[in-house]
Amino acid sequence: MQNPLEITFHNTKQNSEIETVIQEKFEKLKQISPDLTKCHIVLEKLSKHHQTANTACARLDLKVPHISDIVISEKCNEDEESLKSAVIKVFKRSQAILREEKKHRRDRNRTPRP
Repeated sequence: MQNPLEITFHNTKQNSEIETVIQEKFEKLKQISPDLTKCHIVLEKLSKHHQTANTACARLDLKVPHISDIVISEKCNEDEESLKSAVIKVFKRSQAILREEKKHRRDRNRTPRP
């Protein structure tokens, strides 16, 4: 797949600054796991109810061969800075998971010989 990155804004305004942050974080993910086949991030406003007003969610869905699907979400306020912070947190967690999986696969292949 040429470009596995998909960015979706659902019930929120499209923001070029947040898209730039997503592109930068995606490039770091590709360095950790070059065989990444899907990276879909959804930024959405959750609800218009009074008790949960102005809440949003950043959800990241990753697919990497030989690893189960990775889905990470982070709730935040709807303002731009909170969304950007949520995007950064989601990508940091995904980087940690991918590094751990990569280490686990590498260690599993290093079985000692008798």
